[in-house]
This record gives sequence, structure tokens and C-alpha cells, in this order.
Amino acid sequence: KAPVMTRLWIFLVVALVSMQLAEGGGFSRRRKRNYGGYYRGGMSSHKSNYGLDLRKVAPRCSYKKTLVRIVVEGPKGGGYPNALISLQDEKQMGKIHTDRNGVAKAVVKGCKISLIVWGKNLQTTYELVSLKHNKIGKETIYVKVKSRCNYLLHLDQRNDGPVSENDFDEDTYIQYQYVAKSGGYKEAGNGIAVSGSENPICINWKPFADGEKGSLKVQAVSQSTADTNVLHITKQGDDKIAVLNIPSYIDDSYKFLICINVWAAGDDDLISIDSGFLNAFNSMGSVDLSNSVDDDGSCAWFKDLDAFADGENTLLTVDFSAYDEGDGETLEGNAYIQDCNGKYTTVEVTGDETYTEGFLWPFACICDGAKDIRGVKVLKNQDFEYSISDNSKCDSVCH
Repeated sequence: KAPVMTRLWIFLVVALVSMQLAEGGGFSRRRKRNYGGYYRGGMSSHKSNYGLDLRKVAPRCSYKKTLVRIVVEGPKGGGYPNALISLQDEKQMGKIHTDRNGVAKAVVKGCKISLIVWGKNLQTTYELVSLKHNKIGKETIYVKVKSRCNYLLHLDQRNDGPVSENDFDEDTYIQYQYVAKSGGYKEAGNGIAVSGSENPICINWKPFADGEKGSLKVQAVSQSTADTNVLHITKQGDDKIAVLNIPSYIDDSYKFLICINVWAAGDDDLISIDSGFLNAFNSMGSVDLSNSVDDDGSCAWFKDLDAFADGENTLLTVDFSAYDEGDGETLEGNAYIQDCNGKYTTVEVTGDETYTEGFLWPFACICDGAKDIRGVKVLKNQDFEYSISDNSKCDSVCH
């Protein structure tokens, strides 16, 4: 007959083995659903029987849905009420507002979310939040909105491109970066914004006195089309508004891309210049671009360069005749020209910016039938003109 101590040890060993099998072994009566090697539910430890940390082999997050609570703090502390939040998870995108306490709630799917927070005259704040290690299906996110700014930047992307199957929904995410200079002061920033006039980016571009140099340069890239546009201006309008349009689709076969970012002072949208806004002139007169160019009313794509003859300089102008509401208004903005290699140049609307209906704006020359940006020369300080019949303006810049 076994001694009492021996029987006690045997009992303890059997009990420990039974508990081990019940908790993690494959012989448990209560089988758990396998999620890629991670057994959900019933696990009392992150360690497996083999010493493997299950958190490192777990799926990207523990819950298919997560209740997020977003707390927005104002620049002076305290909750910021009625802040607009654009929220995107791995399945969908939407907009919510904070309540009077600065809190907003939403149920999201997936393991990461991005959110953009706007407040009236506040700098736009972007956050990328990982839910990878969330284990309880709830998450609180704290966002502090930044100090006040003085300039509103509107990023827009149209959905009426010439290729209908490449149209896309509004509220497209746009990556941007900017540099604002005022005299000796410089501020730079970057982030992600949502297209549309309702979602301006609030930035600081300090006023500068007459005689001081100042500029604002913004580069924006659409996440839906990968197209780029650049705004570069040196004049601060009294309205403190700038507008940048992203091309509505991308055409890998284009030779030149030309975008016109022009708005009327005080307006937060680009002026409507309609299809066929781009005109060209050589030494013989007007050049027919109808077979070479597609456009969406603000940007034009040159499918070929047949219109630019070797040895000939071609003057490019913008026809604003479709803008019948702008007589006597001051126009602001620039033109952006990019070749198929991604190289670009810009030119600002300067000179006499007071628009009269039917006038043209000469802005660039394609010198000697150029095939890339090296042969494109911009025309600075050009007034609007009622009648243009040849390319004589190119004589001073094309050599």
C-alpha cells in the first residue's frame, strides 16, 4: 500500500494535468473557435503551453466592432462643442459632431481608424488611431485642437471628369503640405483633409507689409487618383481664402497636365470656366486643340503634342467667357503646368486682376514645340486682354 505522501503527490500531479488540458489543450470539452491560431474566449493567460506570446500571433484586433468615444479638447482646455469629425475605418467613412461637452461616439469596424477634426477658425487636426491591441471592444480617443489660425484653404476634387467610369464620390481624402512665408517668418505644415468647400483647412499665414516678401505654397495629392496640384501665390486677399482643385481623374498617357486654380475674391470655390477653357495661338493664329485635349472644366490633359509644331512657339491662354458673373471682380490664384515626368511650374494671376467678361489670360508659352517642362516658360504679370491673335508674347521668353 502506497504511503500517504506518495498518494498525495499522485493526486496533485493528476489534478494539475487535468487543469492544463482543460485550459489550453486540444482535449477540452469546450472547444473554442480558431481565429488564425488565436483561440477567442476562455484564455486566462496570454502565454500558450509552449511559452508563445499569443498577442504577437493574434489577428489585427480582438473585436470586429469597436465603440470609440472621441473627446475633443479646445485650445484653452475643456470640451470643444460642435466640432466636425470626419471618421474613416477600414469599411466606411462618415461625419459626426461633438456634443456640448466635446464628446462624440461611433461604432467602427476593423483595427485602425483615421479622423480629422475641424472647428470654426481652428487648425485642422489629423489623427491615425490603432485598435490593434484593444481587448474590450471600447476605446477612448483624446484630441486637442490647435490654436486659432487666420487663413482658410479649401481643397476640392471634382467628380465630373471626361472619363465617366473613373468618376468617384465626394469626400475624398487628400494629402497636403504647405509652406507659408511672411517676411522673415515661415510656417510649414502637412496632413490629410477631406475634399469639399465644407471642410477647409485652417492655417497660419501671417500678414506682411507692403515691400515685404510673402508667399503660400501648397501641394496636394488625391488618395483616390494620385493626381497632384500645386498652388503658389504671393498675394494675401482680404478674404483670407485660398482654393486648390485636384484633377478629377488620372490619365497615365497624358503629355501635359494644366490646372487653373482661380477664384473670385471672397469666394470659397473655383470659378466655373467650363469645358474648352484652354486656347492656344502660334504665329499663324489660333491653334485647334479639340483633338489633343480633354478637360474637366478646371484641369486639361494633353493626350498628344501634335498641336505644338517643332520650331514654333505656342501661346497658352485661359478663356473666362463662361464666367458671366465675374465682371468687375478681382480674381486670385494660379495656373499649374506638369509634364509626364512629374516636373511642374506655376504662374500666379497678377497684373491687372480686375476681370471683364470675355477677356483672356495669357499665362505660358510652349517654346519650339517642347515635349517636357523644360520648354515651358510662364508669363508673369500679364493683364487680362480682350483680343489675342498670335504668339508675339512668347518672343520675350522663348529663345
